[in-house]
Amino acid sequence: MSKSILVDNLTGVILAGGKSSRMRVDKSLLKIDDVTLIERCYELMKSVFTKVVISTNNPDQFDFINSEKVKDIYQDFGPLSGIYSALKFLNAKKVFVLSVDMPFILPDLIRYLINFETDELITVPFAEQRTHYLSGIYSIELIPILESILESNIEARNNNKEIIKSSLSLWNFVERVGAEIVNVEEKVFYMKDLFFNINTPADFEYVKNRLI
Repeated sequence: MSKSILVDNLTGVILAGGKSSRMRVDKSLLKIDDVTLIERCYELMKSVFTKVVISTNNPDQFDFINSEKVKDIYQDFGPLSGIYSALKFLNAKKVFVLSVDMPFILPDLIRYLINFETDELITVPFAEQRTHYLSGIYSIELIPILESILESNIEARNNNKEIIKSSLSLWNFVERVGAEIVNVEEKVFYMKDLFFNINTPADFEYVKNRLI
């Protein structure tokens, strides 16, 4: 696949619905060289995909980006709900999801994962002794499983019962379903901090120093 050809058989989904509790501000709107993280992420995804949508519960705050926005069908249930809602809304066979707070992700990584042949419903990269679940491919066939998990937690919440937080863990979900875990450390495009994500003010300062 030529790098100049945009991917049209998958949709890019930016996950921008996190609470950013450790940052105390919405990470999506943090600026580096007067460009927000959401704008950086959107431009990256548009360099790969014909269609890119933003998963967010506050669509109005991203009016400055010309993209469709998808609100969570199930509120406050983290990335599982964001992925589920995007799959339901788009009715796409597969989506590539990327968290907005991963500023060093490269188009070559995304294209490599897209072109990796597998029958698994999930494809995620592995590097730095970790699997990176927020930069991967998720299939529409996951919808019934996701729906079951989310519905059971909605029922628990409505009945004032304890929500099973472990069931909402993306890590636990991928372990349960199974996935193609793709080691990318030996690839030409791999570089230090490729999967670095911003969680704290110190992380953001580090990223600014790297990018400016």
